[in-house]
Amino acid sequence: MQDLKRKYARFVLEGCLKIKKGTPLYISSKPYLKEFTELLVDEAKKMGVTDIYLEIRDPQRARQLLLEKSVEECLEDEAFDRTKMNDYALKNAAFALITSFYPHSMDGVDQQKLGEVNKEMAKRIATYRDMQSQLAWCIFGVPNVYWAKEILKDAANPLEELWKLIFQICHINEEEDPLQVWQEKMKVKGRQVDALNRLHLDTLHYRNHLGTDITIGLPENYLFSSAQENAYLVNLPSEEVFTSPDYRRTEGIVYSSKPLLYNNVFIDEFWIRFEQGRAVSWDAKTGKEMLDSILCMDEGAHFLGECAFVDDDSPISNSKVLFQDTLYDENASCHFALGRGFMECIQGGTSLTKDECYQKGINDSCTHVDFMIGTSDMEIIGTTKDGQEITIMKNGNLCIE
Repeated sequence: MQDLKRKYARFVLEGCLKIKKGTPLYISSKPYLKEFTELLVDEAKKMGVTDIYLEIRDPQRARQLLLEKSVEECLEDEAFDRTKMNDYALKNAAFALITSFYPHSMDGVDQQKLGEVNKEMAKRIATYRDMQSQLAWCIFGVPNVYWAKEILKDAANPLEELWKLIFQICHINEEEDPLQVWQEKMKVKGRQVDALNRLHLDTLHYRNHLGTDITIGLPENYLFSSAQENAYLVNLPSEEVFTSPDYRRTEGIVYSSKPLLYNNVFIDEFWIRFEQGRAVSWDAKTGKEMLDSILCMDEGAHFLGECAFVDDDSPISNSKVLFQDTLYDENASCHFALGRGFMECIQGGTSLTKDECYQKGINDSCTHVDFMIGTSDMEIIGTTKDGQEITIMKNGNLCIE
């Protein structure tokens, strides 16, 4: 197991981030991941990295502050300080961002206060956020015992089983070269991207048994993409192809297909109705206050910034495990994102200003929140610029390549 953990760390640095000698490295981790964090740092040093900034995000301390302090006092505490991300973005650093769910860490916290803190934190890393498409970054999961016990309650050794599951999904084992496996997977995604880009689609119409019936307009000269941007694998694992819709052209209603865990608060069984692109009404069986805070983060949070296709017949989906972590759950299901869109998802977008992209339909916001909508009966019909209808997805799986 220890050898595979080291192989996993090495692959993140070498295979996902393409770390070179002398590359500055920003690591975001948790206090309960000390063993793996030290292993990651050790591997980075072996690769010639000397400038390493280690940010430890402690959900327990964050919760205590949110329970006891005002918004302003919370933001003055280092527990909520992310501004070093801006400094390291300006250094063209690589960002190793570890996700590791800690159950119930926000129980009892005022969700409106949490939303206000998150909104201000997002504003304070604007430099990093604006430069992100030019940087090497990767979000990847590391198990902890609390997460493992929460989602694998019947396992004899939940932590070991969760490690095994993540290794399996990420192709980390003794027999395979993960770099070769992921290169092949990204080639398949690349063919799907090319096919979608050749179709000259105007709209996408989604329907399923939950009641989702929504039409999304695409920008002129849209571009689909995959998680391998500029040779970096930004999500590990990744099963999606995605684009940014024209934020002004969403009509209809969409229902969530999986719970959304946002800042360790569950939002479940929710729906959102859109008119002329904007979310005009919504509700949730669980977590309505947090859904309110997401949608009201700023004006752009009322609009879509991403639509992503993920096959129902895919490794994470087939595991039948609800990870309660967006990194994994969004790669088991088609999903949308509220908020910020991607400049690279229109032709020439990376050479345009943010305002110019906005004029072309790419949404802008201080937030970007993915939520899952895919089901085994999801149907997506694309309509081309000349009015031809093409089945993009049937029974939850892509029909094009």
